Amino acid sequence: MTSRPSRHTHRGLAHPLPAALLLLVLSAALLALAACSPQHTEKDAALSYTIELDFDGEREIDLLQEVTVPSSRLLCSELAFHLYPNAFSETSFTPICPAEEKEEVYYNGESFGEIEILSVETCGKTSNYEISEDGCILRVPCPDAAEDTVTVALRARLLLPECNARFGVSEDGVHLTGFYPVLCMAEDGEWRTEGYSPFGDPFFSESADYSVTLRAPEGYVVASSGEILSSEVKGGVRTTYAEAGRVRDFALFLSRDFKTEHTTAETDGREVEVRYFFTDDPDPRATALLAARAVTRFSSLFGAYPYPVFSVVQADTGAGGMEFGSLVAVTPDASRENYAFTVVHETAHQWWFGIVGSDQLNEPWLDEGLTEFSAAYFFLQGGEPERYRDAVLAATAHYSRFAALPEEVGFSGKMSRPLSSYVSAGEYVAVTYSKGLLLFDTLFTLAGENSFIAALADYCRTHAYDTATADDLAAAFLSQGFDASGVMNAFINDTALIR
Repeated sequence: MTSRPSRHTHRGLAHPLPAALLLLVLSAALLALAACSPQHTEKDAALSYTIELDFDGEREIDLLQEVTVPSSRLLCSELAFHLYPNAFSETSFTPICPAEEKEEVYYNGESFGEIEILSVETCGKTSNYEISEDGCILRVPCPDAAEDTVTVALRARLLLPECNARFGVSEDGVHLTGFYPVLCMAEDGEWRTEGYSPFGDPFFSESADYSVTLRAPEGYVVASSGEILSSEVKGGVRTTYAEAGRVRDFALFLSRDFKTEHTTAETDGREVEVRYFFTDDPDPRATALLAARAVTRFSSLFGAYPYPVFSVVQADTGAGGMEFGSLVAVTPDASRENYAFTVVHETAHQWWFGIVGSDQLNEPWLDEGLTEFSAAYFFLQGGEPERYRDAVLAATAHYSRFAALPEEVGFSGKMSRPLSSYVSAGEYVAVTYSKGLLLFDTLFTLAGENSFIAALADYCRTHAYDTATADDLAAAFLSQGFDASGVMNAFINDTALIR
């Protein structure tokens, strides 16, 4: 039985890792600590993660991780990491799902998970560390004298909950997303350490490079972010090695029941491999081809898909589907029409979340609304105008139902607000997805199709692998001769009349 992190702030002296496991070393001499700055752009030296996982085939995983942090990411006194698995612990402050979904999520009764930090080293030396009261933030001191990079090596043990969610053992397989310590984002000289939320995507991270090794029982088929470069079986254990470059996060899905369908997408004169992992699809070839068409079309509209592989995984993570670095998950229990829309929606997230990052904690509409519009536009451009019209009508109806609620309910149509301000999943969907789609439909109508698409292509090109804001989006429209700020502000501040 794995012990759970204390609710009380914990300061521990890490146990040293074996030298053979310290794979990354520090390079050339660095700026003095006084010169460190939290202000950075994601276009300079890459943040990188090297991760090794040993899965016992049940609920436990041993994790070894090294994070190489460039000096541009440093806050001079410490580094801070999210420990997302502890949101699934028995003593978590925040539920992982809305109360009405709890029975479906916990298919075998309530179950708990965690990440237990066993040791930490910084730049090859045993390091003190601190875990926050809620167990969800790990703080590691920076060394007194830094180099061009700081390497944090840690050892941890994961306990997986039994649940149909982002993290855990589901009814059909194993979901590993947000499973590793993730470097927090820096803003105004501080680390962003907001906690988990039962609504939306409570993650905000920058592009990074990943090298991941997974050892698991040979019966599992593995779907992974990035590209799987090798998969070998020895002694009943399958060792899978994958790499992913410049992605927002890294996800793994394992199932003994996965079947696969492969095809390719054309983008910028090259082929992208499209992999579809499924357990129950009456026409898997059609789904794979749909995803490939979406990759090709969005590449031609917004900018080339930059990765060699795109993976679509059938997995019950909740909310219909979820996006990750060069991989998306789609919940299988949906009508064929809704399933197709979800596949396209999640594919569009590779541009709006993946290539262009945004603050999903405080401006979730910026990626969700634009992604919802992009999916509807995919069908419009593909000769199905009724699908686009139906999406707009459905969004109008859903938002209007919430906007008509009595004032005492507390509904707010303001769009730029934190996830913690939403009181229900329905309200979150109404504001971020539905109202977001209606905002972009309005801009599409007013700016005209050519200017609208040119603005999005400029937005994607200018902010690739960086973090964009609503002001950045307005500037992209202005570059095409259309001032979108008035319309955007009316929607964002809830002064626009929607009927």
